[in-house]
Amino acid sequence: MGTKGTLLVIATVILMAAGAYVWFGVGGPADATSSASSAGDAGETLRATLDPNMFKGDVREAYEVARKDPALLAQLHCYCGCDKTEGHRSLLDCYRDKHGSTCAICVGEAREAEQLARQGMPVEQIRDSLRARYGGGE
Repeated sequence: MGTKGTLLVIATVILMAAGAYVWFGVGGPADATSSASSAGDAGETLRATLDPNMFKGDVREAYEVARKDPALLAQLHCYCGCDKTEGHRSLLDCYRDKHGSTCAICVGEAREAEQLARQGMPVEQIRDSLRARYGGGE
């Protein structure tokens, strides 16, 4: 890759990091809207997840949830401890890399969140449900 290509990659990474900082640093995941389409430009940023077709079974389904409704997962905490070990700020972050593919807690939370959302449960109650099931007393 030439100097121009390297600079383009660096600029892209910086812009993506700045967008993530603005999105999570200003309002945080709790202020995200309930659907990507109503999140406007932020919804496009939220879609930066790995391709579900890279995975199989339940893991693939969890990555599909992240791809389909990133704003939902951005409002939820992940209880596997990745906030401390990986620096993740929400459940959505688990699906921006391969972490979600190796963690049963992440997969369980995403799939359960989608199921509860489909039943019409508000995000506040989804948070409570996930905390009760995966939070271990938090």
